[in-house]
Amino acid sequence: MSFSYRSIVMLLSVIIFASLLKLAFFAVPKDNTAPMLNAQEVRQDLYALLDQIEQHSAFYALTPDKASPQLKYMASLIVEQYQDMTPNDRFAAEITKLLNSLKDPGAQVHNFDDQSGDLPLTLRPLNDQWLALDSSNSPINNDFPFVTHIDGLPMSKWVAASQAYLPEPAKQSQEMQLPWLKKLNLLREDLGLSIKPYVLVTLINDDLQTQQVTLALPSREPQTQLVENNQEDQTQDMSVFEFINQLSQFERSEFQDTPNQLETVNNTTVKLKISDLYAFELDRDLQQELLKGMTHPLLIIDLRDASGFSPKLLTLLSRYQDADLNNTLAPNVMGFAHYRRSPELRNDYLQPLNFKPLAALEYSVPRLKSLTRNLPSVDEDKFSPWYVRTKPAVTPEGRNRLALLVSPKCRQECEWIAYRTKSWSRANLIGEKTSGDFARQYHFKLPNSGLDIRFSSSLTYDAQGKLLSGAGTEPDIWLPQNSDIQWQGLVSLVRSAKPKTQIIQTSQPTKLAQAKLN
Repeated sequence: MSFSYRSIVMLLSVIIFASLLKLAFFAVPKDNTAPMLNAQEVRQDLYALLDQIEQHSAFYALTPDKASPQLKYMASLIVEQYQDMTPNDRFAAEITKLLNSLKDPGAQVHNFDDQSGDLPLTLRPLNDQWLALDSSNSPINNDFPFVTHIDGLPMSKWVAASQAYLPEPAKQSQEMQLPWLKKLNLLREDLGLSIKPYVLVTLINDDLQTQQVTLALPSREPQTQLVENNQEDQTQDMSVFEFINQLSQFERSEFQDTPNQLETVNNTTVKLKISDLYAFELDRDLQQELLKGMTHPLLIIDLRDASGFSPKLLTLLSRYQDADLNNTLAPNVMGFAHYRRSPELRNDYLQPLNFKPLAALEYSVPRLKSLTRNLPSVDEDKFSPWYVRTKPAVTPEGRNRLALLVSPKCRQECEWIAYRTKSWSRANLIGEKTSGDFARQYHFKLPNSGLDIRFSSSLTYDAQGKLLSGAGTEPDIWLPQNSDIQWQGLVSLVRSAKPKTQIIQTSQPTKLAQAKLN
């Protein structure tokens, strides 16, 4: 029996199409996230979590004798409290609190639907008070703009309850508190209040007159995840159809709206926003915008949401640094790091973080010993050998000024930028304290809840051997983070800031503008 050319092509097409359908079926991720967990599933997930922490958490390995009993105690409380069916989002909240006991700024919980009722208003900190705003950021009552109590409890109680879900460096950050303060029913359970479809809000004005308002809670479809998008060490399952759809809509609004141009504040000041440090390394146009901004007397860079490990931005900004005239043992060393040992990690694990082995310095053995004498002694079975990061080989230029906006969301390489520029006499950090999240993350999925758990698997130290991970960098000028910064007022803050200690610089060719701020 013979087949024609057309019939053979038709048969092959059918086979290929059937194979594609089968592959697409396997590619579609199955939703294994259980909406409810029974007591046994809770215990199993907690056991898996503690096991992974003991094996891979760098912060746990710092003080295992203290961390182990504390984690086991908190896990036992969760098991004791949740003997019946437990909602997945409630379990995720408990896991978040447990991880925060490690004081690890990189600890995060992903991949769950937040189904708790939200506060039907927006809170905005203003000095020691909280503004009550509607969806358009207008006061819900112009005559009584501030909220003092929710469900009869003062705001201080709600703030304290929200801080349990934040790692240690971020507990005092108003920006980090706001998403958790929004979770009304979650905090109600923590405070022992009943769950109701409405909320009683007490408002106050400047004359200390009060008014109570009852607001209905909005109905909510379980669709969002209570997470921040992480660009490092993050994998996301995606179906073939979703991938094709994303390709067809490649020019989405977030690409079109990405700020990549200088904006003028006044005749001496420009500002630029940079969030993705990886994208910055590849974006020649954005780099040229930065260089253009550096010719102005004052350049403001918004790094409040910056992350990624590319060193390109720090290298360019190093033109603002002071000349290092100190004859130290290793003036080019910026810091040290090591990672938690694991069979699946290669010895170049810290290379993406711009660290290299100590041997790459090509120092003599006595000099290396002197260089590392202040580093803490560690258990070599738990931690790798030390790695070193050197400063960018950049010559300081000009007398221009630099202002950087930072927040606890300034992570990874952005932490290094904040730490380095803090000591520069021509730079000012503005905003809230950073969280100290320098590390690479280890992540895994819990078997029953499907929660994606992440925590730091490396630790970072400064050149003097002081632990930087989890410490954070204090700003020179404290400024609460919100979306409506008055830029001209910010320039005034920079101009009136207390001068930093000037470091005498060697004679350098001046390539940047020398104009003074108006």
